[in-house]
Amino acid sequence: NGNWDDKREAFGETVIDTIAFGFGDYAAAMATRRAGFAWTALAMQVIGNGVLVVVLLALGRWPTFLWSQVPWAFALALIGTISLVLLYRAFALGPIAVISPVVASYAALTVLGIVIFLGERLTAGESIAIGVTFVGVVVASTDFGELRQTLGRPSEGVRLGALATLGFAVWGVLLTLATRANEPFALVVIWRCWGIALMTLFVLWKRTPVSALLVPSTLWIVALVGVLDTGANVLLMLGIESGYASYVMTGSGAYPLIPALLAILVLRERLAPNQYVGVAILVAGLVALGSQS
Repeated sequence: NGNWDDKREAFGETVIDTIAFGFGDYAAAMATRRAGFAWTALAMQVIGNGVLVVVLLALGRWPTFLWSQVPWAFALALIGTISLVLLYRAFALGPIAVISPVVASYAALTVLGIVIFLGERLTAGESIAIGVTFVGVVVASTDFGELRQTLGRPSEGVRLGALATLGFAVWGVLLTLATRANEPFALVVIWRCWGIALMTLFVLWKRTPVSALLVPSTLWIVALVGVLDTGANVLLMLGIESGYASYVMTGSGAYPLIPALLAILVLRERLAPNQYVGVAILVAGLVALGSQS
């Protein structure tokens, strides 16, 4: 029973995590076009970590910090920050509807790494559900016509998105290892501090002007990104703690569908017929995955 209860809890956390990541990435895409990717990445980490600290103090959940957590946090911050900069730069260049499904494949690579290197095993039903979910993510978030044209002559945004995908895949495997060896709340606070330090050095090196960030409407969007992204990472780590990292990463990998569809609906990027089919496949995959719990 404990096994099934853990799966149900992990699946529930993953659904919320996916929604938070999806809306956070869409907000990030909007923020990078206003304030630039460097200031967006820095400010969202400062705000997100600040909110997390306040929440932990208010709830009496302040974690125990250990020196052994520092190397893990630094590695996560370094790989995560580089991947984040690449992603935000890719979003700023666009097209979002192509970059989103490209980046979505990081979850599949992460699950593959978890199974191969960490020895996590999946049942036949889980393997099928995971495969269906990944197919649904790619089909639903991709305009095949635009993708064919874009990949035939890949833009800088798409190339940077591909590099971000590899970075996030490595980060996902490392996050699984780090979460199993450390207290999640302590880890995310330290990792965000390292990320803030790294992005501060980057901003100083690039001498990026801060004026665009200080526009109130832009600052509110960046704050939303910080809260959603930090909250989603915390939920992701809590889900990994359940012992079903590949299961959690699959559900989380569905998040690019949200910014892709929002880009189509809000930014008027064209909706392709195959995307309706993809949504149905994705929902079927998630329902099948949920039924495994």
